[in-house]
Amino acid sequence: MYDATDILDLCQLEAEKRRGPTDVEGSSTASAGCFQPLLFCLRNPVFAHKIGSQIKELNLRLENIHKEADRFKFNINLGSNPEPRKLTDAERSIQKTTSEFNESSIVGEKIEQDTRELAQLLITSGNHDIKVVSIVGTGGMGKTTLAQKIFNETTVQEHFKMKVWLSITQHFDEVEMLRTAIEHAGGVYGGTQDKTLLTRTLTNTLSGGRFLMVLDDVWSDQAWSHVLSVPIRNACQHQPGNWVLITTRFGDLAERMGASFYQHHVKPLNDEDAWSLLNKQLPPSPNQIVGTGRLKDIGMKIINKCGGLPLAVKVMGGLLCTRSQTEREWEAVLNHRAWSISGLPDELDSRIYLSYEDLSPQLKQCFLYCSLFPKGTMIWQADAVPMWIGSSTSTYGDRLEEVATEYYEELITRNLIEPIYVDRYSCKMHDVVRSFAEFMAREDSLVVHDNMQVVGRSDNDTRLPVRRMSVGPSDLAALQNKESLRTLIIRCEMNLGPRDSLTSFTKLRVLFINKGGDCERLVDSICELRHLRYLCLRKTNISRLPEDIHRMKFLQHIVIRGSRNLVNLPSSVTRLVHLRTLNMHDSNVNVKIPKGFRGLTNLRVLFGFPVHMDDMDGSWCSLEEIGPLSHLRYLSLCGLENVSAGWLADKAMISSKGHLDYLELNWSSGGWRALRDEIKKKQLHAAEEVLEKLCSSPHIQHLHIQGYFGRILPNWLRVPAATGAFKSLMLLRLEDLLCCTKLPDGLCRLPSLKALEIKDAPAIKCVGSEFQQAASSRAVAFPNLETLGLEGLCQWEQWDWEDDVTAGAMAMPALCVLAIKNCKLSRLPPGLATSKRHALRKLFLYQVTNLACVENFPSVLELDVFYCPELKRISGLSGLHRIRIVSCPNVEVLEGVPSLNILVLEDVNMEALPGYLRDVTPRYLKLDCNKKLYESIYSQSSCERDKIRHIGKQEINCIEDSDAESDED
Repeated sequence: MYDATDILDLCQLEAEKRRGPTDVEGSSTASAGCFQPLLFCLRNPVFAHKIGSQIKELNLRLENIHKEADRFKFNINLGSNPEPRKLTDAERSIQKTTSEFNESSIVGEKIEQDTRELAQLLITSGNHDIKVVSIVGTGGMGKTTLAQKIFNETTVQEHFKMKVWLSITQHFDEVEMLRTAIEHAGGVYGGTQDKTLLTRTLTNTLSGGRFLMVLDDVWSDQAWSHVLSVPIRNACQHQPGNWVLITTRFGDLAERMGASFYQHHVKPLNDEDAWSLLNKQLPPSPNQIVGTGRLKDIGMKIINKCGGLPLAVKVMGGLLCTRSQTEREWEAVLNHRAWSISGLPDELDSRIYLSYEDLSPQLKQCFLYCSLFPKGTMIWQADAVPMWIGSSTSTYGDRLEEVATEYYEELITRNLIEPIYVDRYSCKMHDVVRSFAEFMAREDSLVVHDNMQVVGRSDNDTRLPVRRMSVGPSDLAALQNKESLRTLIIRCEMNLGPRDSLTSFTKLRVLFINKGGDCERLVDSICELRHLRYLCLRKTNISRLPEDIHRMKFLQHIVIRGSRNLVNLPSSVTRLVHLRTLNMHDSNVNVKIPKGFRGLTNLRVLFGFPVHMDDMDGSWCSLEEIGPLSHLRYLSLCGLENVSAGWLADKAMISSKGHLDYLELNWSSGGWRALRDEIKKKQLHAAEEVLEKLCSSPHIQHLHIQGYFGRILPNWLRVPAATGAFKSLMLLRLEDLLCCTKLPDGLCRLPSLKALEIKDAPAIKCVGSEFQQAASSRAVAFPNLETLGLEGLCQWEQWDWEDDVTAGAMAMPALCVLAIKNCKLSRLPPGLATSKRHALRKLFLYQVTNLACVENFPSVLELDVFYCPELKRISGLSGLHRIRIVSCPNVEVLEGVPSLNILVLEDVNMEALPGYLRDVTPRYLKLDCNKKLYESIYSQSSCERDKIRHIGKQEINCIEDSDAESDED
């Protein structure tokens, strides 16, 4: 089939030569109209003979396959395959509320108990040289999840000055490992590649204080003995009490590391916890109670087949999530033949195979493609989706991005990839799942690590042509014999010779180069890649693209983000009629775009489009050329300060782009600050007009406005009647609003808004009640807002928001995280601080300079108060688990905190311990103070010690001494 699609490509190219360039919007080389190019090709006898020979040879191969199939009685079904079930709106809503930390992996008291015990072990200081905690268990048993919980435990975070997390691949690069360790420890390696210098730098960095180093998924003692042992042991001579925590499948590994150690074996889930974990994966069903009756009986039998392995339970939950919650559907899973599959390597899992077998053929290919992203690499949706499209022969036309995004979401639903952040734009793949995908893709794919060892492909497979390859640092010349490649991913810098080029990779459809070194010399050979659909040159030194790029008739995606040397795009780029993605994010803001850009009507993604209005000769395009691009889904514009009038912005026709999901509008406010006052007035008025005309599509989901220097926000954000149209908006970020004096008062009516961030708006002094006041008393304001960040409103003094006693009318009922930073508020409004607010869990208050009290937040579990000099009282936080008080010298009262577990107090100017310490009973106290107070606490006649004597676990540090040691080192 690979060869067949290559033949169709060649026919398409020959046909276009014969009939001239045409714009077949959304067409695909494997479309139903593929016979028309064949007819055109018959007009060229030489080409017809050549291509006919290839078709004849291909047909003979197909006939032989059928003969062999008949001989072995195989039933080959060449019909169409059903598409995977589409997710319901309710399921999508549930998915999008996933928290950043993967709580779906956490069930039962056992992991909580293990976390507490191992965290306590780590923070028990001693004079030991170095100790190792070894977490041992089979793949998918939850070793990494337990290590993450320990690593993020507050007591551990506060106890160790440096925390380093290293994911250890089986085929690691020593230099890269040292550089990563230095960076995570807060050091600087300066770009050196010398192992000796890096070892010395890591030693010096770790010598600056107590450290914890986590080595995740260690397969041998090589990383320790060859790389990390020397710098860690040398650093431990300066500071006792350091720990290394490893996760591994091998019980004797810590002993082989030659250090005293404690070993913890992760045990399988019991039936109750396994059932709880399975249920966490399932969407709620109004018609069926899963926890009882026959359905639970079947579910428990499925769980028994999982052997208490958390990963297997999650994958089974992801599979059942795609089925109806009926006995018949669940029994089909229970009795599936895949449970008895043989031939998989011992370390792989038939339970994952069962989920894999349930995928459609198209979704299987997308899943296997993810194995090309090595361990420790994030799988970005913005990368994966166009790469899938570029490598496929799909016939969805206009819906390619939508279908690929549905595939991405379904892989998340099935727990085959796991989202890292709440926005789900990036994912990771569990090591066991990755190993399975590498095994299943071994006939086509080759992943080469830094030492050129191969993953997934055995020596017996070398007779098969390699179709997809992912490599680390290498010589391009070493890859020249891979002529069958259709996907080539180069993940970091490669060595390029003066004669190196891309001309031998004639069948490439996907080329991805990240930080590839001197890629400028490869530019001229790019056009030889006649089949190429996806071109990514990220963070390279290129200054141009080839002038004859229009010869690449199938090119659909160009990603040149981070290309700071880029000067302009060639004029022929406007002839790439199949182009769907142009990503110039974080590239040179002065790059010039040629006229005729409006002809690229297939564009779906346009990032980093620079707006220029100083074109004297009329050869470069302006904002109006975006107008006809009606299929855009993602759009970011930069340099909007160059647009001099609203009517020019109106020509971009942003509001009419009905498919738009993501919109980013950027002004450069730095230049505006330097203008004369009379010019500023004109520019300010122009900015207001421009933003008013850039009214977004009503279906937008993510809106980001940055650098806008108008005095007021546009009418479509301010007036409630206008914002009622934005029913899909989930994420809104307003940043660097230099002159804006008032927040928009229509946002509270947005029904889907989940996250709102307003940053750096220095002209706002008051936030009125209309900001969080719904249009009627029966409507709920901000009904689904979960995260609110207000930062850099440095003149903000008043927040009008009274507690509404009307039942069910409380604004922001779903608010979970609130962060306020750098303002002059003297109080938190009653409408926010109310006993009816049950969802709020995290409250962060930084540099709220006039704030006097924090009280009446019974649901808050975590509270930070940093640099609040007027703060005197903290009370009424009955659920508070952890509090950090940093440089708040006037706090007199801390009460109403019966659940307090952790108290962190830091103030270098503190002369005496605050009296409120006598009234609280946390389990753990961390205190950072100056040398004088430190000595006073430990002196025999001191009354300071009496204030904290009742607190069991204490850690008291002298800040001045620590700083002095760090400076000396």
